[in-house]
Amino acid sequence: MIEEKLVDFACETTYENLPKEVIRQARVCLLDLVGAACAGATALPGHVVTGIIEDMGGAPQAVLIGRKEKIPALAAALGNGLYAHSHELDDLHRSSILRPGSPIIPAALAAAEKIGASGKDLLTAIVVGYEVGIRIAEALTPTHYNFWHTTGTCGTFAAAIAAGKVMKLNRQQMIHALGHAGTQAAGLMELHYSPEGMISKPLHASKAAQNGLFSALLAAGGYTSTRTILSGEKGFLKVFAPHAKFEKVVEGLGDSFQIMDISFRLYASTRNTHAGIDLGLRLREQGIKPEDIELLRIQTYSVARELVGEPFPTTIYEAKFSLPFCVSTALVYGHVGIEDFSYERLHDPVLGDLMSHCTVEVDPILDSFYPEKWAAKLSVILRNGTVLHEQTDYPKGDPENKITFEEMQTKFRRLSSMLLPPSKIEAWLEHILKVDKFDNIADMWRI
Repeated sequence: MIEEKLVDFACETTYENLPKEVIRQARVCLLDLVGAACAGATALPGHVVTGIIEDMGGAPQAVLIGRKEKIPALAAALGNGLYAHSHELDDLHRSSILRPGSPIIPAALAAAEKIGASGKDLLTAIVVGYEVGIRIAEALTPTHYNFWHTTGTCGTFAAAIAAGKVMKLNRQQMIHALGHAGTQAAGLMELHYSPEGMISKPLHASKAAQNGLFSALLAAGGYTSTRTILSGEKGFLKVFAPHAKFEKVVEGLGDSFQIMDISFRLYASTRNTHAGIDLGLRLREQGIKPEDIELLRIQTYSVARELVGEPFPTTIYEAKFSLPFCVSTALVYGHVGIEDFSYERLHDPVLGDLMSHCTVEVDPILDSFYPEKWAAKLSVILRNGTVLHEQTDYPKGDPENKITFEEMQTKFRRLSSMLLPPSKIEAWLEHILKVDKFDNIADMWRI
């Protein structure tokens, strides 16, 4: 059974047998997640969920980023998962259409703090969780994403495996953790089509983190579940994707590591906008000004046209899912950060005028590349008759167009400064980058 092969891989993988570059990548993923969560703790969803968590109270087991007192591990997984996904700055795996960091790392981190696991245990669990989650998601791609948000569904399995690895569950317990995860996996795409609904998207990551940890805790307590949650006739793969590729789940398992193919994000918007943003920035570097433009023709793949083709967003979260807004912002202001998604920008007359000159179309060739490539083309007709063409197959942050380690540190400092004082920022940065030196992960947070 594919469930047994996944569990065998998870149980047999050790820190000592992981390649150095894989361990290094896991540290970077952890750093990226904590930075994104620091920024997300200041957003509206974070304020609401933090208030609920504080009202519930409970045993001091794990850190909720930005809060002095520890809280129950399940609540920490919920809160930190929501924070990490709130500004669309968490990581991404292209071909699986999965944002693995925001469900996996909060679950593994909360589990590690609860039991006093080591930094090595945490990094190993992150690698294993990414591997399992990405493989399950790739088996469903791309039809699953038509109706289900992969981060909420497949992220639950990944979080369960990561938490179970930290907790040193045996093979039978891991099988049951998968079963519990599958019956809690959720996340409907309907909210992407509502200006009011988009703000609830971070709940997919946060509930996946919490439910994954809960699944591992249930299994650890002796609570059993089905052994065929993925492969059964009424199991996850057949129900959630009519044409699921079962072989993708275990094909080449252990030969390489999916975490090495992660894309990191520099812009505070859905990844479907990032290729277009890069091209908008190129135009700005060439000295093109908004008033010079007669027509800005954006070509992309069909999923992006459907999800991010809205030219005139009415809410901040809708703006994060508007390719015309994001490309126009890049061209006008030279950056697309958290500060660019504001009510002031929504009513910016310069942006509004430029968006009125934008079209978003599907390019059949780019469409055939997706999801292996999240590409875009820009064709610009200037008022003087000049025509310009730009294209990118790999937006900044893809493995083929890497963000440097220095840029990752800069991103962490910028995002964490929204929540932390400078002294704490540098201490956390130092501690995260040497996390495998800690015998107890709780020491990572101590200044």
